[in-house]
Amino acid sequence: MIALRSLARVFSIPLALGLVASAASAQTLPQPRNQVSFSVAAEREVANDWTTGLIGTTASGSDPAELAARINKQMGEALALAKQAKGVKVTSGAYNTYPEYGDGNRIIRWQASQDLILESKDTGAVAKLLGKLQASGLLLRSISFSVSRETQRKLEDELVAEAVAAFRARAALVAKSFGKASYGLISVNLGGGGFQPPMPYMRADMAMMSKAESAPAPSLEGGTSHVRMDINGTIELE
Repeated sequence: MIALRSLARVFSIPLALGLVASAASAQTLPQPRNQVSFSVAAEREVANDWTTGLIGTTASGSDPAELAARINKQMGEALALAKQAKGVKVTSGAYNTYPEYGDGNRIIRWQASQDLILESKDTGAVAKLLGKLQASGLLLRSISFSVSRETQRKLEDELVAEAVAAFRARAALVAKSFGKASYGLISVNLGGGGFQPPMPYMRADMAMMSKAESAPAPSLEGGTSHVRMDINGTIELE
């Protein structure tokens, strides 16, 4: 019995020391007080300056090898024509081949399609090239408008400055409204509300237009995108 009591006293000493240390640590931590959290945003409407056109061909046949050769030939000629355009970025898009089934789950023919992607800050150049490619036998899939990366970076830098200025002005107003002379910054988070997704543009007569001797260039209007930068944070009134 004496041995057990001595052992209990030995273990109680570090436990007591730990409790004392925890209590002392809790007393030294500053207690949050007079804190206010809020958010502000800087916004802007900006003209879309980037045009993306998707144009391609779709064909069918019973021989997949012959079909692929036909698609490749047509798209090769279209790619050579597209690369002659100045100021337009041209890249190959999706290439798809899939079977068509008849009775008895038997393959009766194959379909294949391939696209070209045209991109530029010059909407007129894209429209003109789309007209030429339509005249060569390609079908217009879609056109979309967005903000170029260069413009995005520039706007984001400007909106950061505007959002920070708005946050500081709001913080000063909050402090004054509570009768405080100043404030301290506790935390702040900066995040972009982002750009609207590219705006699609499609006209029925464009989609249905097949090979023509003189396909007209489509009339395009880029529209605008909404840009937003958000700041939310917490201040302490002093």
